[in-house]
Amino acid sequence: MTHSSVPAKDLRIPRGSTILVTGVSGMIAVHVADEALKAGFRVRGTVRSAARGDEVAALLGSPAAFEYAVVPDMAGHAAFHAAMRGAAAAVHCASIHDFSARPADMVPPTVRGSLNVLDAALAAGPDLRSVVFTSSTGAATSPRPGVRFHVGRDTWNDAALDLVRDTPPDRQAAMGFDWKMNVYRAAKVEAERAVWRFVERQKPPFDVNVVNPGMNFGGAKGSVGVSGAQVLGLLDGKMPPIPSCDPQKVYMVDVVDDARIHVAAAIDATVKGQRIFACDSPFNWRLVIEAMQKALPDAQLPQPDPHELLDISTVDNALGAELLRKWWGQPGYKGLEQTVRETVGMCLARRNGEYKRRQPAQ
Repeated sequence: MTHSSVPAKDLRIPRGSTILVTGVSGMIAVHVADEALKAGFRVRGTVRSAARGDEVAALLGSPAAFEYAVVPDMAGHAAFHAAMRGAAAAVHCASIHDFSARPADMVPPTVRGSLNVLDAALAAGPDLRSVVFTSSTGAATSPRPGVRFHVGRDTWNDAALDLVRDTPPDRQAAMGFDWKMNVYRAAKVEAERAVWRFVERQKPPFDVNVVNPGMNFGGAKGSVGVSGAQVLGLLDGKMPPIPSCDPQKVYMVDVVDDARIHVAAAIDATVKGQRIFACDSPFNWRLVIEAMQKALPDAQLPQPDPHELLDISTVDNALGAELLRKWWGQPGYKGLEQTVRETVGMCLARRNGEYKRRQPAQ
């Protein structure tokens, strides 16, 4: 993290103070923890079990500045009250990722978990200065490849809410995974709106920001994430089953860029009440395969659809780029080609490591 160019008054919380990161074992959250630690903060992460906490500590190199708290159910009563005590900022990354087909299994717990974070922040006292929520571009937009439209602060994916409300059970089953994704998007819409309603009504003494990431690529720690799984499939000659026109996948972002934007949203005193779109550029699988081929010229990759449409919408992503420049001295977002190259490197390293672990001792 850069220091000299940032005015001291812009640092909302002192270095050495604690940032709570919920769901710290997740793909984005573990990078949020890593970047916060590197920037000189302490991190307390919430996990569902002590075993997961130990795994995260190992991924982070078990630094003395990291600790974890077990929160088995984020929707439980006062779930985050104990974990929040003594924190100066909180980043709520925890989410339900089992993609249940039942809206009742996804929407209410996601909303309740977010409100639990806000309730715990209110109870934490004056030392708690900011709360950041991880939402999704899927909370803002539906896919319209080849159509020009703009995604801004007031753009919401009401289409997902309508679809989840109105689709009969037989049609839900026929939609397969796409139905589950729409349930996930609806949960993100409802949770984010609940956060903004809370802020409007309660006018809390701390600042609240929301980060809406695109699809996370890059050299991930821990889980390879959805993007890593798709890149591994491409290396095996399989086209991804998730279309790139999926409304959560219209834009991409490097996972480290995403994590740094989360940290900046927590610590930058000038960023208040913002909906920050952490989105680099639109992508489709053709562009991903082309970038992979540049990184691995001899790889036998599947042939993409040459007519695959590319999203041509515009998005208010300038604040994310500015935070990367301000706090990390980056020129902006990392870019698709470099991010895909790092994703490929990570996937190959994981695959080679798994291969070595499976070999019999000589």
